[in-house]
Amino acid sequence: MRSSRAGEAAKLALLRLLLWMTPALRHAVVAGFPDDEGNSVEIVRALSRRMPVYWLTGDRPDRVRWLVPEGETRYEVRRMSKNTVRAYLAYVSARYVFFTHGLFGSTRPPPHKTFVNLWHGDGPKRSKRFAHIRSTYVVAGTQLWGGQRPLHFGVGENGVMVTGHPRVDQLARPPGDETLGLLGLDPDKPLVLWMPTFRQTEYRGNRLAAVQNWADAETLSRSGPVRELAAQVGAVAQRLGVTVAIKPHPLDADGYQAMGLPVVTGDDLLREQITLYQLLGRSQGLITDYSSVWTDYLTMDRPIGFYCPDLDEYEATRGLNVEHYADLIPGPLLESVTDFEQFLRDCLDESPASRDRRATGISLIGAETRLGASDRLLDALGIAVPREPTCPQE
Repeated sequence: MRSSRAGEAAKLALLRLLLWMTPALRHAVVAGFPDDEGNSVEIVRALSRRMPVYWLTGDRPDRVRWLVPEGETRYEVRRMSKNTVRAYLAYVSARYVFFTHGLFGSTRPPPHKTFVNLWHGDGPKRSKRFAHIRSTYVVAGTQLWGGQRPLHFGVGENGVMVTGHPRVDQLARPPGDETLGLLGLDPDKPLVLWMPTFRQTEYRGNRLAAVQNWADAETLSRSGPVRELAAQVGAVAQRLGVTVAIKPHPLDADGYQAMGLPVVTGDDLLREQITLYQLLGRSQGLITDYSSVWTDYLTMDRPIGFYCPDLDEYEATRGLNVEHYADLIPGPLLESVTDFEQFLRDCLDESPASRDRRATGISLIGAETRLGASDRLLDALGIAVPREPTCPQE
């Protein structure tokens, strides 16, 4: 054990040295966690129209090939396993490095190279300080949570880029009816996704972090009142001709089968080769709680409802990084079946009051609500799209 730790420390020290000594070449390195994390995928797509890209993966590189088809790229995207000599060489010589959870020890970047922390969303969950990751810039989707980035990521105010999260660009590529049917969802019914954040984690992959699983609150499906309410919501949805489907968080230990509503898992999406945010792009509304997804969903300009039956418990355990959360959210706090019914009706035909509340919430958090976040970020970094060669006039 000691020898393996010593070997890892020596490797990282050598990479740090080479990073500072090696000239910056005109290519970018991208790494996300997990490999199909939306921010990293969309940056690979956008970068591939501007420069060569090395996409470093923790799993087999061929498993991400479907996410960025070769026909859509201008420059080559080289996919390679993260812990290989080829990956190390690409990393130490890259002009730009993008990551979501750090990469190779998250060392301080040298001045002749640019490191961009894409992170994985804004939101109210209090940081557990897993994120002391050095970078030149860090991305945010809101002024409110972007203002907290300097504290957690060690960048100055000028190091925060509120350009929106690249993954929102997937919202503009929703799946067709056939794909929806293959997911077990009726394409003829409006879709509302219920996306609770995890209360307890059950991570099944490999991870370098010392802490693998933890609990922030009791899982929702263990609560009798929550299960009863979910059954009532299912009945209301059926009566209104709406599909309410649950999409669990990838880390969630709760399976939600006991809730009596259709469940779409990450494995289901992978099987049909569709991303979560593409599925969100097909939805007419979102139900969530403390998840960062709602700040991105504001781009859709569609109703968002908040079901937080454990708000007091969650604030006392995990904790929130804002005060008076219920006053901040851009949608109703759903507590009863009547609240859910009104929300689902707004998803079918939104009321002016619902629109006004969302507009107020957007203003309160300073949300970036435009699509095109990937290109907006690259433009801000000064990574230009190469000009097409012009033909000489005859």
